[in-house]
Amino acid sequence: MSFKPIKRKIITVTTAVLCIVVFTILLFYFRDPSLFAGKNSGVTVDFEDDFIKFMDVGQGDSAIIYSDGYCAVIDTGESLTSDAVLADLGRLNIEQIDMFIASHYHTDHIGAFEEISKVYPVKNMIGPKINHNNIAKANEAKETVLKQGGNFYDGIYGLNFALGEWEITILGYYNCNDENDRSIYVMAEIQDVKFLFTGDGERLAEENLLSRTRDIDCDVLKVAHHGSKGGTGYEFLQYAKPEYAVISSGEGNEYGHPHIETVNALEKINAKIYRTDIKGDITFYVDDGEIEIITEK
Repeated sequence: MSFKPIKRKIITVTTAVLCIVVFTILLFYFRDPSLFAGKNSGVTVDFEDDFIKFMDVGQGDSAIIYSDGYCAVIDTGESLTSDAVLADLGRLNIEQIDMFIASHYHTDHIGAFEEISKVYPVKNMIGPKINHNNIAKANEAKETVLKQGGNFYDGIYGLNFALGEWEITILGYYNCNDENDRSIYVMAEIQDVKFLFTGDGERLAEENLLSRTRDIDCDVLKVAHHGSKGGTGYEFLQYAKPEYAVISSGEGNEYGHPHIETVNALEKINAKIYRTDIKGDITFYVDDGEIEIITEK
């Protein structure tokens, strides 16, 4: 009795299994090579995708904009979430942050800046004009950037810069006493796909913005103030008309964010809602004008 056919069958099955394993590894590598390389891994990652990643920093805000090796960060979350933000930046194999935008100076938006800037020097920073309400944290961040040889810019209307393939335009801020309403509005555009960032701006900020420009149509909206009912009003949404809405809020937070009024307004315009408290990190990849969304959970 010959056992050769059985041996050939075993070899065939083993080969097939190995091929499936190798194919699966390669598939994940080319989709997200950052999974296999960190900042200190010695491996250079060639990211082909342009993306914006909304990071789950609990009851705070932070987002990464990436293209062609260039990186911008909008807000950082609280200091206790710095490790999570640093881990996300580490996967990009970057050496510096090309642009940091502080929407405003509350600690849930810039609390982790000190820790992050120790690891990644900041080449440029944009923020609202520093006033007596936020002088400590604001000056601390500004001085850090200047000591590193970087630049600080007031987030005035019309300020514009390129980040790889992204075009980023500052839509300005309302220079008032309320820190939330002093939030900078930012439009990031690539391949005719637009992302609108709103910080914690509420009704006064929205009214001020709309008095200056109503050209805020976007594909993706970062919902203001963690989904508070005080921001992202229905009139504002009628001009923004986002297909997707991202709400950054902490799971089980004490403020009850997002508020049902905001969720209802977003549903009324048929926006698809993504929440960091439910989905974790939320990444929007843009390729040939098309959006692909990857969530952590």
